[in-house]
Amino acid sequence: MACLGFSSCDSVDCTLYNTVLCQMAFYDNNGLSVEITDTLTVTAAGTDSILYNKGLKTHSVGLPLSYHNDCDTLCLRISGRGYELKDIIYISKTNREHFESLDCPVNMFHEITGVSSTNNVIDSVRITSPSVIYNNGENIKIYLHTAAE
Repeated sequence: MACLGFSSCDSVDCTLYNTVLCQMAFYDNNGLSVEITDTLTVTAAGTDSILYNKGLKTHSVGLPLSYHNDCDTLCLRISGRGYELKDIIYISKTNREHFESLDCPVNMFHEITGVSSTNNVIDSVRITSPSVIYNNGENIKIYLHTAAE
């Protein structure tokens, strides 16, 4: 009696390797990492899309960028007991399609060309790594006003 079997091996795991997020981290004016202890929510301005919802004790966030817009507008809201502070971050970028495998959907990589913000809670923003690709590390530093200012 003969037994015939076929097996196949696929090393591509689309769910693990196809997430492209813009990594943003929070700092004080001395360049030290800070934690936002109150509630942080990030939305895509002009839409009802919540990109990061009610985070507490936040040092950094990873956010998706739009596939086709040349500029993304993100609204950061920090709220606590009886107050809400809001700032807008503008991210100018170019987009390029990235094809990994026939088994995975086409993804979009981004190259950040500029970043700016309003200045309520945010003091300034700076690009640290312009390439937004798979697990690339920090892309943008967000410097916050400190209580002493």
